[in-house]
Amino acid sequence: MPHEELLFRLLQVAVCAAPADEQLKIACTTEALEAVYTLSRKHDLTHLVGQAVGKLGLPESEALTKCKQAAMQAFMRYALQSYEYDQCCKALEDAKIPFIPLKGSVLRDWYPEPWLRNSCDIDILVKEEMLDTAVAALVNALGYTAGSKGDHDITLNAPNGVHLELHYDTIQERYESGTSRSVLSGIWEASHCAESKQFHRCLSDEMFYFYHIAHMAKHFENGGCGIRPFLDIWILHNRIDPNKEKRAALLKEGGLQAFAQGAQKLSRVWFSGAEPDSLTLQMEQYILFGGTYGNLTNRAAYGQVKSGGKLQYLLTQRIFMPYDYLKAEYPILKDKKYLTPIYQGVRWVRMLRSGGLHRHTSEMLTNLHTTDTAREATAQMLKQLGL
Repeated sequence: MPHEELLFRLLQVAVCAAPADEQLKIACTTEALEAVYTLSRKHDLTHLVGQAVGKLGLPESEALTKCKQAAMQAFMRYALQSYEYDQCCKALEDAKIPFIPLKGSVLRDWYPEPWLRNSCDIDILVKEEMLDTAVAALVNALGYTAGSKGDHDITLNAPNGVHLELHYDTIQERYESGTSRSVLSGIWEASHCAESKQFHRCLSDEMFYFYHIAHMAKHFENGGCGIRPFLDIWILHNRIDPNKEKRAALLKEGGLQAFAQGAQKLSRVWFSGAEPDSLTLQMEQYILFGGTYGNLTNRAAYGQVKSGGKLQYLLTQRIFMPYDYLKAEYPILKDKKYLTPIYQGVRWVRMLRSGGLHRHTSEMLTNLHTTDTAREATAQMLKQLGL
């Protein structure tokens, strides 16, 4: 059994209630488990492999031990995050600041066990005009330290090391189409108060699903989104009773219907045994190769398609940063676009001083070495996904 297929079988056991049968146990040889460990680590899913193999009664091996250790570490990380999440919610509620929990903080409630849905941080949305007040409330009540403000969030650090991303916008503007941003601008209107709460708000099913798909599309554009969002899609289709008509209407309005359909199909292939087609096979290769956060090769192929070729991508994306990206790094450009040429130069100087030249050189070399075949395959996939 190919190790990719074995990984998906184990994920089905851990999350989708698939049986841990004898055939699966036989497939989990020491060599196969080592390959699965390597792939699952690339996608931050090793704890799920550890959960699954724990049900198989396998003989001890180094790979088995590493998978089980990953499961224990994930549980401990969940315990810390869960505590901080409850503290954050209480602090914001006490300060009378409306807020909406996002991503894993909500999704984990639908997993068989909440710790199975791991996250790097806690994600909470507040209104932009309440951001400073919310930061002050968390700093004063919980002893958090605040980092620098980004183009859509600010990172805060708890004393125990847990990270909180306090969002004041849904997704970076540079990654949103006009139609997507139009839908997400109504996110507060699509929320309601949680039970017995005044300021803790929950999204409607269709808006939560739309936000999930929009966030996936953002990472897809950046070179890959990893396996986990597709497992989330399986959960969102099989662990709750969705209003499919409302979801479809919102996805169509936001221009993400084709991407959502492709993502749903791949989720069924990986976790429900559906037959793959040419599109899902292309998506699978792109995602497995890209890892959790994408890679330079995927990013270059995507960028060449969107820019119109290697030279165009080099000039308009790597050497000269697009205005929408540049203003995210230098907010002054939002009101003073005429300063863009100056801040292109500021960016180059900062890049040289920060040691980022090596990374940018790697990106440019990757762009030059990306083949026409890879670009054409990516173009075909993006066209079918409506991206």
